[in-house]
Amino acid sequence: MLDSAIKEELKNQKILPVFNTTDLTVDIKRLEIFLSKNSNIKNIEITLRKYNSLEIAIELKKRFKNINFGLGSILSRKDYEIGSKEGFCFFVSPGIILDLVNTKVKNYIPGGESISEFMFLLNNDYKIIKFFPANLAGGKNKLISIESILKDAMFIPTGGINLKNYMDFISLKNVLCVGMSKFDE
Repeated sequence: MLDSAIKEELKNQKILPVFNTTDLTVDIKRLEIFLSKNSNIKNIEITLRKYNSLEIAIELKKRFKNINFGLGSILSRKDYEIGSKEGFCFFVSPGIILDLVNTKVKNYIPGGESISEFMFLLNNDYKIIKFFPANLAGGKNKLISIESILKDAMFIPTGGINLKNYMDFISLKNVLCVGMSKFDE
């Protein structure tokens, strides 16, 4: 259910920076430095892990108008609705929010780690899936082993992905891009 333009941009940028907010001033500086060195990045996920993450995400979205910001760590329909109302472009969950899947909301990327979860999502027309936590749930070997079985699935492996191992994932046919919180280290 992901917009085709966002899907294509994610495929081209190869890395989906997963931004865990800390402090607005620090976050602005970190993004300015990262984006000045990575002009191909058009999409960034901001996680809702801290009490002030949404407020910081809203401010970053205002400041960096050329970036499509998505919200990560979406845990409920309420999180989705708040983010949608604020104009965020996509929404990422570490797991499955059944209510969002059943209503087939647009630009929602549900997460999974088991074959059963992947099959459930595919059977509900979700072909782009966050594979989380990727390294703890079998990593690249799992994706290789299911590639010929789950032919329609495209994954965004996240969790334990870093600058040393991300190419192992990017080279796989069933990987759209990788989610990486250590994108600038």
